[in-house]
Amino acid sequence: MDKSIEKGLNDKLYDKRKASALELEKLVKQCVLENDYARVEQIIDHLCKDYAYALHQPMARNAGLMGLAATAIALGPNQVGTYLPQILPPVLACFGDQNDQVRFYACESLYNIAKIAKGEILLYFNEVFDVLSKISADTENSVKGAAELLDRLIKDIVAEKASNYVSLVNNDPNNVPPATRTDSVTGNVYQESYEQDDALAFSLPKFIPLLMERINAINPDTRIFLVDWIRVLLDSPDLELISYLPSFLGGLFNFLGDSHKDVRVVTNSLLELLLQEVVRVATIHRKIREYKLAKEKQPSLNKKNDGSLIAEKKKSLLNALGSLSIESVSNNSSITENPESIRTSENEQKFIEDNDGEEYIPGQDIHIDFPELINILLSNLASSEIDIQLIALQWMDKLLVLADSDFIPFLPRILSVLIKLLGRSEENIIELAKEVNSKLVTLCTENTTGLDEEGEDAINYGSIVNSLSLQFFDSSTTSRIASFDWLMLIYQKAPEKIMEHSEGLFLIILKSLTNKDATLLDKALSLLNNLCLDTNDQYLRKFLKAFIEGLKRDPKQLKVRANYVLKQISIKLATERVYKLISSILEEDFDVVFVRMMIQIMSTNLMTAPELFNLRKKLRNNDDIMFFNIIFKSWCCNPVSAISLCLVAENYELAYLVLQSYANHELKINDLIQFDILIQLIESPVFSRLRLQLLEQDRYPYLYKCLYGILMILPQSEAFNLLNKRLKSVNVWFAQGSQNKNSFYKQSNRSGLSDVSNTSDISQQRSVSNSKLHFIDLLDHFNKSMETDYYSQREGLGLKEAQLNFLDGFHNVENENSSFRSEVSTKESISNRDNASEKRDDASSVIIRNNNRSGITRKISGKLKKFT
Repeated sequence: MDKSIEKGLNDKLYDKRKASALELEKLVKQCVLENDYARVEQIIDHLCKDYAYALHQPMARNAGLMGLAATAIALGPNQVGTYLPQILPPVLACFGDQNDQVRFYACESLYNIAKIAKGEILLYFNEVFDVLSKISADTENSVKGAAELLDRLIKDIVAEKASNYVSLVNNDPNNVPPATRTDSVTGNVYQESYEQDDALAFSLPKFIPLLMERINAINPDTRIFLVDWIRVLLDSPDLELISYLPSFLGGLFNFLGDSHKDVRVVTNSLLELLLQEVVRVATIHRKIREYKLAKEKQPSLNKKNDGSLIAEKKKSLLNALGSLSIESVSNNSSITENPESIRTSENEQKFIEDNDGEEYIPGQDIHIDFPELINILLSNLASSEIDIQLIALQWMDKLLVLADSDFIPFLPRILSVLIKLLGRSEENIIELAKEVNSKLVTLCTENTTGLDEEGEDAINYGSIVNSLSLQFFDSSTTSRIASFDWLMLIYQKAPEKIMEHSEGLFLIILKSLTNKDATLLDKALSLLNNLCLDTNDQYLRKFLKAFIEGLKRDPKQLKVRANYVLKQISIKLATERVYKLISSILEEDFDVVFVRMMIQIMSTNLMTAPELFNLRKKLRNNDDIMFFNIIFKSWCCNPVSAISLCLVAENYELAYLVLQSYANHELKINDLIQFDILIQLIESPVFSRLRLQLLEQDRYPYLYKCLYGILMILPQSEAFNLLNKRLKSVNVWFAQGSQNKNSFYKQSNRSGLSDVSNTSDISQQRSVSNSKLHFIDLLDHFNKSMETDYYSQREGLGLKEAQLNFLDGFHNVENENSSFRSEVSTKESISNRDNASEKRDDASSVIIRNNNRSGITRKISGKLKKFT
């Protein structure tokens, strides 16, 4: 290189440097014309070592960059490819210079080189892309503007050349092998044929690792740069970028969480395009499979009718393949030495016959790794960013239609995240989560794959149950309901898997019973019902015992939820079975106050719940004597409930005898309140049959005795008046004296039992048993229960006894118990109290109050509405 050119390139003035570069361009062109490639290499080597690689010398580096660009322009498109390995490295190295002017001239130099090299620059695409991704985030505006121009040029080259450009021979022109060969024996001249490297200059597999590295960038400008390039490569024909989607999809989802809106917008748009491309490719594959299946079902004679078109395509392909055998035809010896060409022709012919004119569809060779995509979506589904979760749900919703079977191994992980999303507050996320959950349920329901390749269940039900069990600790009610739906589905598909986790589900169901949501309670009891169908009573007994213990520990739940939950348990599970087990459990409990409350709740449900009609009918018909005996013995510690049971079962004689025996003991205020409730219930539709039986005095004499006995026990109150009015409405009460001698039960010092003097009257009544001894046994059990005295043993407990009253507003009952008789005798003075005194929570004074719709009647009536 001339000294004058070197001096001009180092000048401070841009015009002089530009003029010197033009002189250098002319010099290099002259060398090319003279085939003086050695001097060209010397000039390039001099520019690289002495200028472009000169560290901390900005002017020298600028001179080298201009000189290298001028040299590339002089070499032209045909020759520059040969020298790109020497020209590009120093230019790319200048992109990392600290001087912004050097970086600017590096962009300008590479722009000029790429403009001349065109497709040849694609051989170094990774290196160019690397420096472009770094320079795109440059803080200097001039450098960034130059980088944008360079980036646009490279994009144009990739869009135009990447899918089909094959690089020219980059070897030294002097080393090109001869094109002809002369046979030394015959003197014939033959044209040489060399194997040509038809590999494309742009290699997507080599670029993907670099993209995977750069996709983790956090600079917003770099992220926008990467999104733009992915869009360019996606739009380029035949590159098939979509087959490498798992490599960069996770990074794109991270872009959705960027704080800059521009990044989120362009990323969202790109993800929509990628999803459309996935759907397109998957649809093509599905149609091809459907076509092949349809073709296999058709007979071999049912081929395409357009024979002329098939023949024409065969002919064109055979002509193209015929050129491969020209050399073998001209040289018989080469045919015998290389029989592979014959086999190749035969294989090609066979391929043509097997593919009768089937048209190639773009995208049919693309393979998409759906399991890897699902894995990436699952990772982003658990993100804290709403936008990321929303896009991940949209992708899963689409992929479930395209490749539903690939979701089966991921069901435990999917459900662990998806169930929580059902309880979110965002409507769009809830709707998409419900849609995905519905498709997964359909997938699990319709799955008929059975066993996988290893002989195990294709769906890992055990892992799913474990995953769903964790949802009950920190999820919303909606999520828990969805979890129960899945558990019920798994029970239908694989009951044995559910039974393996019965202990864990035991705690889940118990926890769900304390929830106020009716749907959740219904789902929990439905699952419990299924679990108990496949096991003996031990599992249900264990569950009910744990539930009762929970109520004992939590008085608030006992007061608020026990009545409703017990009724639902009785409805969902076999009512008789539940009552038997609860009764046996309560017999083992020594907390009398709690036991009486539980019996009172069960008794109220038995008399009021419409769903227990069949049980009441069974008791009336005396279909199962042992069931009645079990319940009666368990309820003896609550005499009013035992009497109520007898009235429901229409065992009026036993009810009257229990009432007689009970009158020998001290009556508590809570018992009087329960009698008041019972009288209110007698006026309900449940006891319409009993009220009609009042018209048959001869047939049901003990019904009268029982009701009048209750009337005599009650103080004069609203309940007293109500029952008295009902009894007076019956026209006749006859032969009271004659019925007195029909008594069966004789007073004794131990139990107050009376004897039967008229057996003909007893034979007319419906009794618990046909045996007097059996009847006596029940009464003895009742008296023993009273004598062991659940009352006398609890004297002095006061407020705890008052807990038996689960009606609001009666917390001071026991404190007023001692003044009960005196207050009865002063009825008139109580009724004349002022309004302020009437509002006190005095249960004793309330009981004897006669004002219409006041006192305990009003309060009990309100509670009855809640019960029924």
